[in-house]
Amino acid sequence: MLKKLFSEPLLHFIFLSVVIFAAYDVLNPQENGQQVIVVSEGRVTQLSNSFRDRWSREPFPQELEGAIHAYAVNEMFIREAIALGLDVDDQVIGQRLRKKMNYLLEDLAEANIPTDEVVKKFYSDNASKYRSTPHYSFQQVLLSADRGGQGLAEHLRIQQQRIQQGLAPQGDQSMLPGDLELTAQDQIGRRFGAGFAEDLAKVEIQQWVGPVTSVYGEHFVFIREKQSGGIRPLETVKDAVLSDWQYENNKTLERDYEQQLLARYTIVVQGAEPESTVPMMKKSAP
Repeated sequence: MLKKLFSEPLLHFIFLSVVIFAAYDVLNPQENGQQVIVVSEGRVTQLSNSFRDRWSREPFPQELEGAIHAYAVNEMFIREAIALGLDVDDQVIGQRLRKKMNYLLEDLAEANIPTDEVVKKFYSDNASKYRSTPHYSFQQVLLSADRGGQGLAEHLRIQQQRIQQGLAPQGDQSMLPGDLELTAQDQIGRRFGAGFAEDLAKVEIQQWVGPVTSVYGEHFVFIREKQSGGIRPLETVKDAVLSDWQYENNKTLERDYEQQLLARYTIVVQGAEPESTVPMMKKSAP
């Protein structure tokens, strides 16, 4: 009976756990035998707000006390897990800690408010990002590619003759809009294809011109109005400029912090060949 008891895996696990906790207590003595879990006033407020967000009411004193107790117990479990090394090589924990570090760096970056001079310089250095796209008002007639090479060529010739005679060209039925009013070039590109939208810049206004090729076939186009793109004034895009500056500032802070870490840490790649070793890393024999 006793022999069978000692062969139980559960007993082995319990014994090993007792040994680990005993060893930890010996190696990490506390001055008064206890560790302290501090639940700050801000944490209490956060717990109260979380309760209110979930239940749409303020917590009763007993409920808030229960939430505080649950938080403290959770902190105890986390500390014991870290003390036992359970966080080592845990990818999920590593990813969450990396995210928290990124959030911390983002908060630091957002606390840095740029001056007007900094914003103006960033806008000037990146002016091409704040260019408005050309807009066109035009009619179009499609000669579908489904006609085939010879049939399409013949139909093109007929429509060109109509234009020379002062008549509007005639085309095939399609789901494409026949008339667009001051539409941005990128929106035109989404409907007709980027090549068609770009070619509109070469088309003379107030006359039928064609063919202009799209993914659907050949078009005759009559542009009524053309508004060329240009750099938008800072006053109209200041919010976008600030957002872009903040993003770049955050990335710069992250890169600088990474370089500081690389200067403080030594990276060793075990078993790496000399030619595959990154310069800041030191090679270690397997």
